Amino acid sequence: MKCTSEKWAEVFVLNDIKFEEMPGSYKSKYKDIPIYIARNVLKYPEQVREFMENGYWWTNGGAQMQAEGSTRPGKSFDFGQKLEDYFSPLINKLRKFYDVDEVVPIEVYGNCYNSDMDLYNIVSAFPHVDTYPGDNQNENPLHDYAFNINLTKSDKVKTGFYSFNNKKSVCHFTRNDYNDLKSCWVKQKQIIKDKKWFFMEDNFENYKMEYVADIEYNSMILYPSHYWHNAYMKEDWFTDTDRVTLTGFFEICH
Repeated sequence: MKCTSEKWAEVFVLNDIKFEEMPGSYKSKYKDIPIYIARNVLKYPEQVREFMENGYWWTNGGAQMQAEGSTRPGKSFDFGQKLEDYFSPLINKLRKFYDVDEVVPIEVYGNCYNSDMDLYNIVSAFPHVDTYPGDNQNENPLHDYAFNINLTKSDKVKTGFYSFNNKKSVCHFTRNDYNDLKSCWVKQKQIIKDKKWFFMEDNFENYKMEYVADIEYNSMILYPSHYWHNAYMKEDWFTDTDRVTLTGFFEICH
């Protein structure tokens, strides 16, 4: 009988992918960091989704997830610690694309949610960043990136990108920006207190919509994880099917 890693190696096979800058995606005024997309990424996208769905899914909004500090909506399949073994083909592609000495994977997980799942944390719906300056996860957040592979046959899988106080990256926040952010969080918590789902279509308080990335089926986007972003999803978009993606974070080392 084949072990889990062997089964995964059989289904997680990459095509000869090419990255291109997403048309219309913004660039930071501090440093040009485009959002990239690669299409037709996986050779067996349906089998990859099936592999995750047959794994152990966390429950949505339960005490266990909150106790563990998770802010993800829906259900998750975490790949654990052996990321270099599971994702070596992708790591090699990213290393060549960014032309760096090393790409260090930080975390990879499958994410699944639909319109029937309740929110339980403001980060589930509002814009957020995945790394902060001073975060124990990485000494230099400017080297942190994220990828998101769409495993859902739908044209409604999107990621929204925002600015807060006209700053698209948390790496350029001042003390005043952090104070404004804390005040905004208080308002956000009140909004979702009695709501099953919240969709921020455009602007809200200090947030401004900058760009919405359409992620086609079996496509992958790359973006700095210190950019403000969220899953751009209306409440009635996924009533008959789940929104399933494969998401990961990594650090590039020059």
